[in-house]
Amino acid sequence: MSYEDHDKSNQHLKFEDDHFPAYFRLLKWKFLDICIASMEKGAFGYFKLFQSLFPEKKLAEAVEKMTEEMPSFTTDPDFKKLRASKVDEKAQRQAETYLKMRHEHKYKVQRRRYAEYFLKNVLFNEEGLRIADRLMYENCKQVYGTSHWRDLPTNWVTHETFKEKFYEEKELKNDRFGMQKLDRIAGSARGMIIMKHFGNNPHCTKEYETLAQEVNDNENMVHTDLVKEMLDEGPVFEIVKDKNGEEQRQRAVKWSIHKTLILFLTIPGFDMTHRKPEDRDEWYYGLLDAMRHDAANRSALHFLNSKYSEELEERDKERDRLRLQVLKGQQVNEEAVGEQIFQTIRPQPKDNGFNPSLEAGELVLRTYQEELVQTALEGKKLCNHCSDWLRKNGSGHLCGDEAYLEKRSVVLVVPKIPLVTQQKERFLKYCNGKYVVNGFHGSEKSDSGEGRRDDVLASHIVVMTPQILINMLQSVRRNERLYVSDFSMMIFDEVHYTTGNHAYVNLNRIVQEWEYDKPQIIGLTASLNVNASQQTDINSMLNGIYSMLALLNAPHLSTITHQSSIDELNKYVSKPDDTIEVVQPGENVLRSHIDNYLNTKHYKLVAELEKLSKSRHNCFPAGSFRSFKNAKPKEFMLYESLVQSLIQDLNKLNTPDKMVAQKWTKYIRVYIEARGIVDVMPAMVAFNFMEESIRQLNSEHTLDQFSDFLTDKVYDPLKQRSEGVEPEIVKKLKTTLVNQFKEQPDSRVIIFVTQRNTAQRVSEFLNESGILEQFLNTTTRQKTVGYVLGTNNTGSVQQSPQEQQRVLEQFNSGKLKVIVATSVVEEGLDVTSCNLIIKYNCSSASAIQLVQRRGRARAKNSRSVLLAVHSRVQNDESNAMLSEKFMRQCVKIIEQNGNKMLEKEVHKATVDIQRQRAAEAAELKQQMERNGRNIFTVNCAQCQWTFCKSTDIKKVSSNYMAFHPMVWDNVSVESQKKAPSYRNEDTQPLSILKCHKCQHLVGKAYKMRGVYLPQFAVKNVNFVAQNNDNGTATKAHWSGVQDELFFIGEATQHDFEIMLNALGNTEANMDKKRILDLDSKQLMKLVESKRFLAMKEKKEQEARMKRAEDEENGVVPTNGSTEFSEDED
Repeated sequence: MSYEDHDKSNQHLKFEDDHFPAYFRLLKWKFLDICIASMEKGAFGYFKLFQSLFPEKKLAEAVEKMTEEMPSFTTDPDFKKLRASKVDEKAQRQAETYLKMRHEHKYKVQRRRYAEYFLKNVLFNEEGLRIADRLMYENCKQVYGTSHWRDLPTNWVTHETFKEKFYEEKELKNDRFGMQKLDRIAGSARGMIIMKHFGNNPHCTKEYETLAQEVNDNENMVHTDLVKEMLDEGPVFEIVKDKNGEEQRQRAVKWSIHKTLILFLTIPGFDMTHRKPEDRDEWYYGLLDAMRHDAANRSALHFLNSKYSEELEERDKERDRLRLQVLKGQQVNEEAVGEQIFQTIRPQPKDNGFNPSLEAGELVLRTYQEELVQTALEGKKLCNHCSDWLRKNGSGHLCGDEAYLEKRSVVLVVPKIPLVTQQKERFLKYCNGKYVVNGFHGSEKSDSGEGRRDDVLASHIVVMTPQILINMLQSVRRNERLYVSDFSMMIFDEVHYTTGNHAYVNLNRIVQEWEYDKPQIIGLTASLNVNASQQTDINSMLNGIYSMLALLNAPHLSTITHQSSIDELNKYVSKPDDTIEVVQPGENVLRSHIDNYLNTKHYKLVAELEKLSKSRHNCFPAGSFRSFKNAKPKEFMLYESLVQSLIQDLNKLNTPDKMVAQKWTKYIRVYIEARGIVDVMPAMVAFNFMEESIRQLNSEHTLDQFSDFLTDKVYDPLKQRSEGVEPEIVKKLKTTLVNQFKEQPDSRVIIFVTQRNTAQRVSEFLNESGILEQFLNTTTRQKTVGYVLGTNNTGSVQQSPQEQQRVLEQFNSGKLKVIVATSVVEEGLDVTSCNLIIKYNCSSASAIQLVQRRGRARAKNSRSVLLAVHSRVQNDESNAMLSEKFMRQCVKIIEQNGNKMLEKEVHKATVDIQRQRAAEAAELKQQMERNGRNIFTVNCAQCQWTFCKSTDIKKVSSNYMAFHPMVWDNVSVESQKKAPSYRNEDTQPLSILKCHKCQHLVGKAYKMRGVYLPQFAVKNVNFVAQNNDNGTATKAHWSGVQDELFFIGEATQHDFEIMLNALGNTEANMDKKRILDLDSKQLMKLVESKRFLAMKEKKEQEARMKRAEDEENGVVPTNGSTEFSEDED
């Protein structure tokens, strides 16, 4: 059917509509693409249709300039001059590269300029626009339909909002074919950045999916190479990972202006039928929010809505108001624990999921393992000094008795979050669906939706971090409260943490002070806390072990004593041989350059600091200056910490004079890091790091006094003399690996390092060296070394949990022969049998760490090797080995003395601990007697409004909170504009508190143990004496208040109970509670959104890997195959 005769009844944006011309211009590059493609059919193609719109010969000139072939850059006159000049070869190559880039850019700009000239003459008048519309219909009906809003329902609301926001009625009436508001917005926007921020907006998820689909739809894209080149500003590369997790550098498809226009073209098609009426403009506010993050899009925002900031703020307030209205009718009071105490274990619900018909997995123990668990099976409280295998699997045997689990509940307490999932999965596998297994470590939601108490009580086995269990044992909310008697057994993994103020100590203290039925306590550890550098004799080491057992309330130590068990243990789990090799770094010209730089530039920085220290205002601290002045750069590790401290001091100065000193610190830090690299890496690794870092620093300013590294005088000689240079430790590492795989080709090796970036560098240079490829059963080159880091997203090198798990799986399966790891795999991650541990200039800090690392090598004939450059590393390792020797000696003495003597010593240690706690209580009592009678009021420092009395201030750990319901009447509660950082579930900072009278900021509201509590900032309040002559006092810290003004006691359960429903007494306070509820939910949403973004990143990474695989296999991408790059036009 022809353009004139086809059905236009389903078009919601007809050609005659005033809004159509500007909207169609969003397709200008698609229209030009159609015209360029038509030239294959005829010399002038569709361009001849527009002859009447141009002055004579102007159209032909424009088409010729757009489409003519680019001449070689050698025709440039400057090229001939360059060839005639006498410059060295390197400078000539650089100049030729520049001339070529300038030449290509010149012709690209020329083509764009003539293309814009053609489009302006065609699309800004009725005749040209009519022809362009017809060509779109004849060549691309899908895009034509989109341009006319074909098939949109009659009640569609988005396009009406689009017209209202993106057009000005005055401009439309003046000239509907002229420049419109939409043209200015789309022309100055940067679509890639909009998409990145729009995708992170939880209110616009479906709209983002619609945009992503359309901007990647092949039908909407341009296809001629000529138009693609016009819209492309040069090559862009991205680092992607292939299906094996290996990083590859590949050319990325750039985001172009055309994609940005398609983005705005798609907006009227947003489906709002699923939204409530008050939410149908969410896409608009999401767009405003996404466009405010960079300068270019803020320019576009000026055209779209110059008051975007105020509107977004009002929208946030409106959202809060609507949510509060929803919460108005909800019950605000929560049920408190009350006086009821469960003194014995509570029965599990009958429908808890126990299935007696299923068989749990069989766990067959060897003789030495049976000996270790025997004491626990007798019901005794003990510390099990056991192998890593038993810690991972023996806990299943300890609590796996069928009759035991049917009536009892076991909690396994683990010190690290990754262990929760790992141990839970082990129990699930072992229990085979017969028993209910659960795990908690933070923000998980309850299965019942009421509280996690019911989930715990319904479980046979629960895995928790210690703080979560403490929170539930101390909670005053009935649906969260657990009692010590709810558990028949508590198993503590990695029990050597039971020292100082660790949560294990606090948890065991709660258990010890419980007056009713207590669980059996079992501690698991492969190493006891013995340190030869801190404990001078064997008796002090023994006392340390006794104290740990006393804190654990476990007077028994289970070890392997029978000779038959020892022989079997050595047969299956042989101790790796420990060797230490100290290698000298040897001569290195790059190291000499770095040392000379640090020695000379140190005094340059000292001179700048001296100027700042003599400044009349905002002077640099004299103490810090003297300390740094006397520092010795040759001790580069200590020097690095001094430079870091120096940077913090400089950041605090409020003067522009510090700029030069700050620049010096940046360059010096590069050299310090390179100094650390050059001793343990090939010299070119350090060289390339310096080159990249210094180029980056040089690009930030125009000064030239900071480093001469990139000058011809230094750069070329250093590079030439650094190539192929490897320190002795690198050679030793390669030799050790090659010899290991020659003897045992199926070996697995873990290399421990201290820093995250070192792990990445060692992995990369080992892969690049290809030394292990000779041991592969393939002719194709593949990666043999990976690295494993912690997933806390700190530092310059990061690793997601998914990446970490993939590397470990590849290592366990044998795809990777070697992994380079930080301390993350010492405990908490599952690594299968490994027969060589290499500590690469990375000593064990203690006997615990030594045993943990060695425990990774559990295969027969395993080895543990330390390769050290520095004597300090050797000394630390020797101390750890000596500590382990003393630890084994202590265990032997305990075994020889027998259980009765051990019980006696543990009892003595328990008495000492009780005496120490009694002394602390006596000191607290003295404080109470000294200041306990002093009564103050806590007032606003601005207007003297009274908030509460001093007797209402109580301590919760190290936090000072107000415990009186009337406090809420004296403050206003407001949500923070910036979301607070999530600490942990026990302590959540939420809303800000303001004085009810003057609205001065006075503190924050927190959620602790599920209860909202006010905390006053001590600097924003003062204290007025009520029963003495102290008058009005102010303090800088709460500790000063406690020492000098009045006594502050620990908060009790009763204090928390009176605050649980303190906000339910008036309508005003109920509104405050709703704000706090909202902020608490938003904070938890923030935590969940981070997880969502991590999953999203994983999906995008998988998509990139799929694209790389398709390109490798020659698969032509269709819809949705384009990824965003880091730049755009």
